[in-house]
Order: sequence, then structure tokens, then C-alpha cells
Amino acid sequence: MYIQPLFSISEVSELQQVMNSYPLATLIAEGAGEVEINLLPLLLVAAGSLGRLTGHVSKSHNLYLKGRSIKTVTAIFQSPNAYISPKWYVNGQRSGRNAPSWNYMAVQAQGRIRFIDDALWMREHLDALTHSQEELREEPWLPTQADPEFLGSVAARLIGFEVDIENLCGKRFLSQQRTAADRDSLIQHLAQDQGPGAVAVSRLIKS
Repeated sequence: MYIQPLFSISEVSELQQVMNSYPLATLIAEGAGEVEINLLPLLLVAAGSLGRLTGHVSKSHNLYLKGRSIKTVTAIFQSPNAYISPKWYVNGQRSGRNAPSWNYMAVQAQGRIRFIDDALWMREHLDALTHSQEELREEPWLPTQADPEFLGSVAARLIGFEVDIENLCGKRFLSQQRTAADRDSLIQHLAQDQGPGAVAVSRLIKS
């Protein structure tokens, strides 16, 4: 990932916060001259200095079938994103020295993948993944509310995996290079914009 110093996220805690907040990652697996790319929900758990990613796929999934040939995987986590109109900038309107842009946050994690075929591991993983998404709801759904036999049959068709993170970096491209007046203006316009990620991005920008 190309990251200019101004836009780099250096704190591991902030990188991990992005991963926890936006767990649906693009997982890129490389091996034997082939590339396998999938969108998968990944759970970050404490391990080592950078953390460990856990996930699952079906036992018929290409990621698992090609598992022995895979050397490394790259997971990319991305926040909501939004187009930035030049008309929203306070500065530079007279000179015309403004251009369209895009605001977003992204984190890249890399490491070696290992597959885990263990019923207890899978049940604990699925419980933790569910809890991470349900815990803030007023009436969270619990795995105990599902039929145990059904959950068991679902879990039996899955294979788990872990990735110990060896390299971690991130990018915060949220108009840091602009003036405070410009950023305030962007926040106001994004909050009223109809774009699907606009309101969420307005909350990420620091005035």
C-alpha cells in the first residue's frame, strides 16, 4: 500500500480499531503462481505485538482447497468512503487550484495462513464473531437461541483459519492536508450528501 507520511496511521491501537470497526476484509491469498481474492469477515484477537486474524470458509472453498500452495495472505480493511467535491473547499475557489478527491481509511495486514479443523475452535470462533457484532444491540441475538443440531451441522461444513499478523500498516486519507476551514466545510457538506458513505465519512474527519 502506497502511504505518504502525512496520511500514515502509525499507532497499532488505531490500526486495530479500524480492523475491529470494519471487519469485512478483502483477503488476498498468493501461492503457486495463483491469486485468490475473497471478501470475508475476520475477527481480530490478541496475540503477539500486532494481533491475530481468525476466520472461516466452507470446506469446499477455493481458499481451503488451495491451502497447501498459499504462502502469504494480505487482508485489507476499509472504512466507508466518500467523494469530495472541489466546490466544498473554502480555500482556492478564486484560483481554481482545487480538484476532486476521495476520503477513506484503510488498513493492510499480512501474514501466513494456517487452517484449523477443530469443532471446539470453530464453535468458539463463531460465538466470538457473533458477539463482536451483536454486543451493542439492545436485544442481541445469541447462538444459544439457535437449534444446537442446526449449528453443529453448519459448523461441520466449515474450516477455520488463523493469520498471525507479521506486517501491519494503514492510511488515513481524510483531508489532513487541507485547512481547518476546509475540513469543517467538508464535514458540513458530507453530513448532508446523499452518497452512501458520506455521513459516515463526515464523522471520521477531524476539524
